[in-house]
Amino acid sequence: MADMKFTYVISCQLYGIHKRSGDPRAQDILRLMITYPSLRVAYIDEVEEPSKDRSKKVNQKDLPSWVKRKPENQNHAIIFTRGEGLQTIDMNQDSYMEEALKMRNLLQEFLKRHDGVRYPSILGLREHIFTGSVSSLTWFMSNQETSFVTIGERLLANPLKARFHYGHPDVFDRLFHLTRGGVNKASKIINLSEDIFAGFNSTLREGNVTHHEYIQVGKGRDVGLNQISLLKLKLLMEMASKR
Repeated sequence: MADMKFTYVISCQLYGIHKRSGDPRAQDILRLMITYPSLRVAYIDEVEEPSKDRSKKVNQKDLPSWVKRKPENQNHAIIFTRGEGLQTIDMNQDSYMEEALKMRNLLQEFLKRHDGVRYPSILGLREHIFTGSVSSLTWFMSNQETSFVTIGERLLANPLKARFHYGHPDVFDRLFHLTRGGVNKASKIINLSEDIFAGFNSTLREGNVTHHEYIQVGKGRDVGLNQISLLKLKLLMEMASKR
């Protein structure tokens, strides 16, 4: 019954290249698909197009570099999903059994008019940073992430009614976004804060973004000083770009 209602799609555009070259990472993905038969992998493969003059090959090298990044990685995989709800999560995130039991309650939120007028198009979720106990640096990082992705998003949703889409654990109305350009924006220039464009896209098309505290998704953050410094730089650049 669960396999009929829920599907798990991994977006890995380089899987075709890894498989042909014998890369060990392709074997890891194959092992996952054998262990979990319901798992699906979306990737771009090399295809020959016969013509009168020559056969043309379309592969990763022919695609512009910005297509291979995270925004188009998500939009590429959305067409292989099914159902009315779509949750996008990153590789550094996980979930818990007790949280999975709440998914039915969360999906029922799509049937409520939270602002009294519109049904929600994005259900915002909170994150739990599980790497906070590694060191004092990660403890600081965990507190910063909590203020950024939970407390801040909660305030933006209610009472400000200005929450867009921070990113990863949020649940989309799949049919709403599939017919309005996808869940992300791929651009040659803007690959810095691509997540928020889904919120812009949803709000400008009369959608509604909410935030819910009773369900959470685990998230692991960088534990090294260099990685934390680079992330801080990215967040500062994101804030500057929003202004």
